[in-house]
Amino acid sequence: MQFDDDRYHLHVEIHAKGCNVPTDEVTRMQNALGPLGEAIQDFPHASLSFTVIRHPRSQDVHVEARLKLPGQTLFTGERDAYLDSAFQRCLQKLVRKAERYKENPDLQAVERARHQTDLRRDVIAPEDPTAGPLGEAVRTGDYRAFRTALAGYEDWLRLRVGRWVQRYPEAEARVGGELLIGDLVEEVYLNAFEGFGRRPTAVSLSKWLEGLIDPSLQALLRHPDEERENASLARTLRATPSGQARPTNEPVTGRNPSPGQ
Repeated sequence: MQFDDDRYHLHVEIHAKGCNVPTDEVTRMQNALGPLGEAIQDFPHASLSFTVIRHPRSQDVHVEARLKLPGQTLFTGERDAYLDSAFQRCLQKLVRKAERYKENPDLQAVERARHQTDLRRDVIAPEDPTAGPLGEAVRTGDYRAFRTALAGYEDWLRLRVGRWVQRYPEAEARVGGELLIGDLVEEVYLNAFEGFGRRPTAVSLSKWLEGLIDPSLQALLRHPDEERENASLARTLRATPSGQARPTNEPVTGRNPSPGQ
């Protein structure tokens, strides 16, 4: 399972191997995260994962923790006959490690992460579809310029796409074969390029881009060969030197309007 704790800018995932974590235990684990959240709340974002492993011979429970902070990833683990005891000790060790890192963080990594967070949180698409570099790129049919203007969203979008695919076991099973994360990211950008003039106004770019992930994934699952060809063509367009933009009346891919719009 996974959830976000907005109080601490924290994304949390809990995985189990060889056992099931009861719902009431998951709730207790969530409620116990306060001290860790307070230790990391000054960072722009953090990603935390717990893996609960039951060893069949001893029946002991091993809890492993991984906390990804800007510039540092912290690991720890504990083992006990009882899940709650192993989890609590593991969490206490993680809090101490986080507090030590907080005293001497990688300031450049923190600043980069803060910049990316500001992009996601604060940038609002202008109401005028022709305004700004994105509107100009769409107006002139310049996909390369459009992608360049959205370069600050690349890492964030790739992460969101990877997490979204995990919602569909049949899609996740095809990742690395006929379904490539890079193709899905490019599909989202293509749909954004085609639908930019019809997007909702006063909506953050991150929310709007995130809303294109699912229809883009469904299109790739329905027509994998066609959409992979579109993604390949888009990469070619990105490599085209400036000044060779496509005519405004010629669609980037020659396909139908993006799904869901």
